Amino acid sequence: MLQTTSSLRSILDIHDWLNQCANIKNELDNYENLFIDLENLKWVSPIGITVLLSTLNYLDDTYYLKTESPEYDARMDRFDILGYMERMNFLKLCPSDVKDSFEESNNMQVYYHRNRNKKDEELDELRVSKSDGDIIDLDKSVKKIMRAKGLHRNRVTDIAGIVTELGQNAVEHTGTDCYSCVQYYKKTSTRPERVEIAICDTGRGIVKSLRKHVRHKDNDDIVEQAIFTRATSKPEQDRGKGLIDVRQTTFDWSSDAEFYVRTHDSAYRIHQDGLELLDVGKYFYGTYYYIVINV
Repeated sequence: MLQTTSSLRSILDIHDWLNQCANIKNELDNYENLFIDLENLKWVSPIGITVLLSTLNYLDDTYYLKTESPEYDARMDRFDILGYMERMNFLKLCPSDVKDSFEESNNMQVYYHRNRNKKDEELDELRVSKSDGDIIDLDKSVKKIMRAKGLHRNRVTDIAGIVTELGQNAVEHTGTDCYSCVQYYKKTSTRPERVEIAICDTGRGIVKSLRKHVRHKDNDDIVEQAIFTRATSKPEQDRGKGLIDVRQTTFDWSSDAEFYVRTHDSAYRIHQDGLELLDVGKYFYGTYYYIVINV
């Protein structure tokens, strides 16, 4: 059984979830029933909902998913998780049996037929990109959101560049779909105005992609080279600069930015001048980027 805690918010939350996914791959045979318990889930961030969607779609190809959905909790008056997940198009993109479980346990028609507040200038809902054309659409959407916030055009271009570079990298190099979510947050009494970017795929991951192409001492060294050097699995195409540009752009505009990646079996925080290993778990497919930029 896969079971969430009350929150899928941070890089360590999704690291724990991916470790559970890895255990399932080792324990269950193909086409067995897989029980997924989301009942305790009360809070999910852009990275959390993006990783949840990507992993459920990945596991749906192998198992029969039996899902316990989250439930509306009136005590969480600041955050209705069902409303957020529906607004983010999670239920349009998730496996049909997962959607059915939401509808069986909750009156989702209330959400489907509500008059939504205009949100298209605050967030970019969950997207699944399969081609360069989809990445172009993603770029346009992110720019529209950032322009609506009154950000300088160079700032708009740079943020959209981060999103599209990571998205293109996923589409072109992994052979899998790219999952993305970008959300703008207003300034509050406790946090500055910020943008959160979540991009992931379910490919082989950085380590397996680069292992045969770089000299390395361990897996952490491979990940560090991927982020800080022009290491690439396609040297004949003169690739490998994309992640360097993403890192530099992230910190050029926001020296206090938070930049995380989970790949292979480990979660990392990326700083301006080095890689910090946060935790080691178990191997699961994919590379999962999470960037928080104060604007």
